Amino acid sequence: MTNTPTTATDQKEPITLNELFEEYIELIRPLQSGQTVRVKISAYNKHIKPLYGDSDIKILKYKDYQTLVNNLLDSGLKPKTVRNIKDIIQVMYKMAIKLEYTDKNPLLDVELPKYDNRRYFTYSTEIQKKFIASILVFEEAIYSDIFIFLLHGRRLSEVLLIEWEMIDLEQRLYHIPARINKAKQNMTYKMTDLLFQILYNRYFRAQIKQDTKYPTGYIFVNPNTNRPYVDMRKPWKRLLKGADLPKVHIHDIRHLIGTYTINTLELPVEKVSQALGHTSIEITQRYITPKPENAREVAQSMFSSVERLYEHE
Repeated sequence: MTNTPTTATDQKEPITLNELFEEYIELIRPLQSGQTVRVKISAYNKHIKPLYGDSDIKILKYKDYQTLVNNLLDSGLKPKTVRNIKDIIQVMYKMAIKLEYTDKNPLLDVELPKYDNRRYFTYSTEIQKKFIASILVFEEAIYSDIFIFLLHGRRLSEVLLIEWEMIDLEQRLYHIPARINKAKQNMTYKMTDLLFQILYNRYFRAQIKQDTKYPTGYIFVNPNTNRPYVDMRKPWKRLLKGADLPKVHIHDIRHLIGTYTINTLELPVEKVSQALGHTSIEITQRYITPKPENAREVAQSMFSSVERLYEHE
């Protein structure tokens, strides 16, 4: 008699959603940034665990998850937020299938309403310019340096976790490794003169502090903890209040960059996409603000191009 290996799908002991989530987090923890992991844990604990956490993953069906999505939408959460929550569970089931805990992913047919995923920074051009100028002249030095780094298109987590080993002052380059960026790809960027001066000055001070020619560790260190900063909300609020600017999130600096450089400066979308570290141009195109006059200009250009042909008939 041949012994047949027992797979997870043959097990009588149910695997709860909580158990699956714990295993999922342990598998992704080395692969994703600490901030991303924390956000997923928070979303799961708040929106998923109370309802289905103790349930067997094979008992939960499409209707259960469609109901969850509908309830989250009815509670006032934005469709994009609900999609992010749904995606967490969907990836968990994808992993469960690979581990042979189940053979179906009930999230595949769950639907959400269509929504506009373009990123709008709806303030006037003058206000956009004021945001940029206010960051450039902010007087709190360490925070100013961080905010200016953000103006180069970097995400906050990338700036706070960047280390001296990622900086090449001789070539005026800085590297954002896959382990700290959202794209999960190694990326390299050229410094502006302003960023070079900021990093050069900090490098010099780090040499003195560490008493070494080649400093190591994080560039932006909280002197109270000797660890990287984790929260910039208070200094960001001070900047906004001091400059009498509208209240926006610090992450909106990226939206400001995309909106201002594409729509006001009319820089090529391809260049802005690379500056923002996007993996595809489609992501950057969300910042494009439709212009009503474009329809007229396109049609008029077409007519003008053939005008000579019918003028002489």
